[in-house]
Amino acid sequence: MKRSNGIFWGGLLVVLGVFWMLRNLGFLHVDWHEVSRFWPALLILAGIGLLASRGERGSVGRGISGILIVLAVLAGITHRTERSLDRHRDNWNFRWDDDDDDRHDDDEWDFGDRKRERDRGYDDDDESSRDEDSDSEKIDVQNGHYEYDMENNLREATLNFEGGAGDFKLKGDTDKLFEADTRSSVGEFTANIRNNRNANTAVIDFKMENNHVELKNGKMENDVEINLNENPIWNIDMGVGAGKANFDLSAYKVKSLKVSTGVADLELRLGDKVPQADVEIESGVASVTLEIPESVGYEVRIDGALNVKDMDDLVKVNDNLYRSADFDSATRRVAIRYDAGLSKVKIRRY
Repeated sequence: MKRSNGIFWGGLLVVLGVFWMLRNLGFLHVDWHEVSRFWPALLILAGIGLLASRGERGSVGRGISGILIVLAVLAGITHRTERSLDRHRDNWNFRWDDDDDDRHDDDEWDFGDRKRERDRGYDDDDESSRDEDSDSEKIDVQNGHYEYDMENNLREATLNFEGGAGDFKLKGDTDKLFEADTRSSVGEFTANIRNNRNANTAVIDFKMENNHVELKNGKMENDVEINLNENPIWNIDMGVGAGKANFDLSAYKVKSLKVSTGVADLELRLGDKVPQADVEIESGVASVTLEIPESVGYEVRIDGALNVKDMDDLVKVNDNLYRSADFDSATRRVAIRYDAGLSKVKIRRY
């Protein structure tokens, strides 16, 4: 056993040391996104090594298998984080460099104004508060306001949001269908709406306009606050690259929710306004807090390599599935699918 431990730690240090030396000398250039896709192959090789060693203690095969398992876990976490930062490769992504061409042939689709703004430009109060003695410390902050009217017969609405890095809030009612205020030093946002009056539905796309985020002396500001109308049924798809997100959905009729985040602190409060709600969360390295009302039964399925879990009143059904005691008898339910890399998950009732 001691020999196996020595092979494992010695081999791991040799592999990591050789890798970093070649990288620092400029001999190794690796596209980690492509390489990390093949992390399951390391597990296959580790299994072959264990089979070849026939379970013998202190064997070389066991030590090598241990090294491969560690490398597979690291590669899997890397791949999960990359997926969260670029989750819709053919549509939305956090590089914002794709010129989406959302064309629809049906005549019933009505495309609203690209954006409506009441306040744009530089914030004078912010200008006066900056350090006037150093131009290098200044950052330019722009304020923006976006809104779309609520139509009388609207039954269901969809919100697609991509925010990059920053501080994001979704809470509060409005007489409009959609209303958002932004304060950003990294660029403007764009908004558009597609109304289908035959089906009484609407789709709102709201995302950052710039395809590159540049920091000035490590400083940036990107704050977004979104308010939605409480009357329609909502389908919400939120993308947050990094930062802090506080989404209070307790007042809304949310039928489906998808939240994707890379490295972020996410607080999510769900409601009980629909009989069945489906929630999907993807995260890389994140701290996630879920608040669920006492009036609903819910289940959580967690997939991921390394996760710290605080599950409150949930009962474990199997390795990845947890349910509240009242799930089978509840008239209102929430099904949560959490796909995570390296995360801390806390679930509590309110």
